[in-house]
Amino acid sequence: MTDPALLIKKLSSVIPKGGVSIFHEYAHYLTWRFSPRLPIQEEFALKVAASWRATGGEPDIALELPPLLEKNGFVVRSAEPRIFCLRPGDPMWQWPSTFIEIGLARLQELGRIDQEFAEKMRTEFAAAEANPNSLMITPLVLEIIAEKL
Repeated sequence: MTDPALLIKKLSSVIPKGGVSIFHEYAHYLTWRFSPRLPIQEEFALKVAASWRATGGEPDIALELPPLLEKNGFVVRSAEPRIFCLRPGDPMWQWPSTFIEIGLARLQELGRIDQEFAEKMRTEFAAAEANPNSLMITPLVLEIIAEKL
């Protein structure tokens, strides 16, 4: 999303008075971490964030939404941080783990990583996923509930 202000403006034009919009957007993408630590994953997250910024996006877009919503006739009824600590057997583990393959392919396509980096990431992530004692801390998401006035 390169123009969140335009998106919120358009949303405001179609949401009726009293209508509610709910957002789940990243507020601190780089909270995505593992224990035991995976330095390759931390580097991967940095590369993903940089690639989004390079194409006009913002990984931590949730921080920009409340003022945009208020400027466009919404009132923020609540804003709650959502962050989870998961083990490999937790169904929510699939949310970030599924993104790894998508993200690796995109970064390779953009020329931001090579095959060696991708394979190292896959190998180290597979080892973490095979370890029942691994912990994954998800990226911090802000749940924003806004009502159109």
